[in-house]
Amino acid sequence: MPRKHKETLLLADGTTTEISLGLFITNSRSRRANVPTARAARLTQLGICWE
Repeated sequence: MPRKHKETLLLADGTTTEISLGLFITNSRSRRANVPTARAARLTQLGICWE
């Protein structure tokens, strides 16, 4: 996923917000040694590729 990729989310109150998903994934990969085990497991279940 490109670093500049953004996702639009629909919130419970009906508004939308844009998140920088590409930046989050890039940062998580580069800091994978410090990602808590439980979070890493959840991200792996979502299909995050760590390599």
